Amino acid sequence: MSTAFWTMTDANTGVPIYAGTALNLAPTRANANVIFANANVAQAFSEAVGVYGVDTQEATNTQVTPAATRMAHAGWVQRTAGMGGVLTISANAGSYGTNSFVTFSNGGTGNTSANATVSVASNGLIQSVTLNSGGLYITTPTARPVSGNAAFTLTMGGRANRTQYETLVATGTITGNGAVII
Repeated sequence: MSTAFWTMTDANTGVPIYAGTALNLAPTRANANVIFANANVAQAFSEAVGVYGVDTQEATNTQVTPAATRMAHAGWVQRTAGMGGVLTISANAGSYGTNSFVTFSNGGTGNTSANATVSVASNGLIQSVTLNSGGLYITTPTARPVSGNAAFTLTMGGRANRTQYETLVATGTITGNGAVII
């Protein structure tokens, strides 16, 4: 019995069989099915990998994908989103608050959130923000004070905020309407 390497149907059963090798998975149908339209994080590899069936309309429609990330060609496209941690954090001048922690949200966390401590003077003026751990994020997270008026500036490291699209199989068309590439 022979198995096709891919099909022209935008569904998990059409994903190129070798697509899972990007995550060091064996080239099997089961592994290829797992990464179809996947936006989940593979922490061991510090990236999120997903494969999408992109038809000609999706490849050229700037409302589906912004112009900066528009697909080069219709077909099977692999999206790889890198990850990295917060390298530095600072508060704007003249910020007030309490001795507390910084609340981090969004950023496509890899289940490891950053942790930072705010230290203030007796009048509440923020003296320092100490980064205890950088976490693991796909994009820059939002940092908010527990109390006060601080606006935090974050510098990200690693491959955070970097997404790459690679055409695995270029086609003239693909049928079906599976998940839209993000």
